Amino acid sequence: MTQVETVLARAGDLPRLTDIGGEDVLWAEADYLVTSPMWFRAAEIVLEEWDSLDHPDQAAAFINRALTATANPGIAGDVLDLLVEHPGYLQHAANQLNSLALERSRHYATVLEAELAGIFLEAALRLALPGTTKRYGLLDRLVDPQASTAPATYARRTVRALATAYEHWYEEDLLTALGTFTGTAVHADALYELAMCHLADALNAPDRPTILQEFESAQELLQQAVEADEDRPDATAFLAAINAALAFDSGSTEDLNTATEQLRRSLTEHAIWLTGTRTHWRAGRYDTEAAWYNLSISLPQASTHLDQPLTRWPGETIQHILATYTAHRSVRLHPISAAPGLQVLVAPRIEDAFVRREGLRLHLRALLAEAPDEWDPDAAHQLLQAVDELLDDPTSGDPGKAPQAATYPELAAAVGNHVLAGLPTQMLEALEGKITDSEMAIAARLPIAQQQIFHEVVDILKDCPDFKHPAVRSNFVRLIAMTIRFLDNRTNRARAHHTQRFSYLFAPSPGEKMPLENTLQEDLQDYLDGNLEDVDIELTDRSGGRADIEVRFTGFSSIIECKRTTGNTTRKGLRRYLGQTIAYQAGGITLGMLAVLDLTPKPNWIPNIRDNMWAEHIPAPDSEQRDRWAVVLRVPGNRISPYAM
Repeated sequence: MTQVETVLARAGDLPRLTDIGGEDVLWAEADYLVTSPMWFRAAEIVLEEWDSLDHPDQAAAFINRALTATANPGIAGDVLDLLVEHPGYLQHAANQLNSLALERSRHYATVLEAELAGIFLEAALRLALPGTTKRYGLLDRLVDPQASTAPATYARRTVRALATAYEHWYEEDLLTALGTFTGTAVHADALYELAMCHLADALNAPDRPTILQEFESAQELLQQAVEADEDRPDATAFLAAINAALAFDSGSTEDLNTATEQLRRSLTEHAIWLTGTRTHWRAGRYDTEAAWYNLSISLPQASTHLDQPLTRWPGETIQHILATYTAHRSVRLHPISAAPGLQVLVAPRIEDAFVRREGLRLHLRALLAEAPDEWDPDAAHQLLQAVDELLDDPTSGDPGKAPQAATYPELAAAVGNHVLAGLPTQMLEALEGKITDSEMAIAARLPIAQQQIFHEVVDILKDCPDFKHPAVRSNFVRLIAMTIRFLDNRTNRARAHHTQRFSYLFAPSPGEKMPLENTLQEDLQDYLDGNLEDVDIELTDRSGGRADIEVRFTGFSSIIECKRTTGNTTRKGLRRYLGQTIAYQAGGITLGMLAVLDLTPKPNWIPNIRDNMWAEHIPAPDSEQRDRWAVVLRVPGNRISPYAM
């Protein structure tokens, strides 16, 4: 074992490049290390320190050579988990990794080869799903006619990959290929995944006959899966979910209660079964199961009280009705806005109940006038508009038609058009002024240079739909002001007067290492916490990852991603971190922040504060997704005193 291998094999924290002698030593031994059992530790090190590498191309080549040679499925899987979400590596080697993964997925003659082939096939899929690589080579591999005869370890992963790919791209060839696995060693898995594809088609169906036809196909396949393998709580759960939706549609209370009880029981069992075996790239499927679970609670509640007198409604019934009415939003894995999906079944019964009994309609109108915070006002308006249209009163359910409201877009976005209907113009102008004045009051307390940052950032964010919500805007504006003040304070701090906690801002002494990103992370968290914000660091389970800083407000939270870099710190260069920044916006509002500690040498001067903070608009990769926004904060570190310049 070489000296480098000895360091790599050492227990405890991951070594650093300096511990093994530096980057040059690693490349000098690369030919040997690619076949060493410790290669993956070297790969983890270079991925961890990617931003400070002098030769990232050599690092990418080393990792790819090692992946080509490895015969250890566990190690390959762990390293691929890191690579498919590592922006630095992917910038240099995404296409090479894709080609490597597709090539290794072709070889599955033995059980060991099959396990590795399946892992590499999943890696190619995970590259293609977010659009990192083109999907065409992957599609050819997925429809491989020989795959159904491969060992079960490869066939099972292929079946899952086929279904996931179909749920994203709806290519008919994928469904055909999936059907070839029925009757094989993975028969039950193939039936289940085929059912999931038909369920996806049902929830994207444009009309009632289509959704019923797709539900019927999914039911048959799920029942066959349960018969083929009775230890299938996932199949049992979705079978019960379909039965629950159909029972609600028919108004059969007994069948609905039976189905929802089975759904909850099966999903609980499946959750226990999944503990420790969840895979990140199928997280959407798990979220869908949770949504069906929540729907199973709302369906019976809504069904029971729809035909009851209004006086017998519990206070939370309207919430269950609205959750049921808009279930098509949550239980569909990938929403398609033009397709009503499940609403084709559940909406008519709800709308009919409100049409038949004017009291419900009036009740809904009264509640909308002062809706509780936990309500979904969009759902309530959608229901009210549908009822009005059924009653041939198309304008009464759309207060947004009020002519004076249309002239006040920011006010309408803040408080809702329904509140503006009927208000006199003078009152509307006064309300509009109050919204403007609240932000002007914040900006007015800032020095001129900081005001310029504030207005430029807000101007970029004004097109963000979430930023138009009054609660989001008022709180996020305050967060912007605080981060501007933080940047100003840390930019002006002098070396002669700082304590040890602020040493990360200045050039290290000879022999000292550059600071890590956690120094900025902890400093920013302490600053926000000291300004009475509800803030925490290193929180897990945030959009499938771990959030550096989470700032919590009433009704929403915002994530601040923290980085440090000695590389390209231009605005264009820092965009390489925006992918991870906006990834944390999957589970909440489409607004976030990126704070970067700039450790590049500064022999002349540090940038003006107005050059160190800005906002970015990140367009969605396709029209069916939401755009994202991020405020970028570049904190100048590695500084020397002005007199030393």
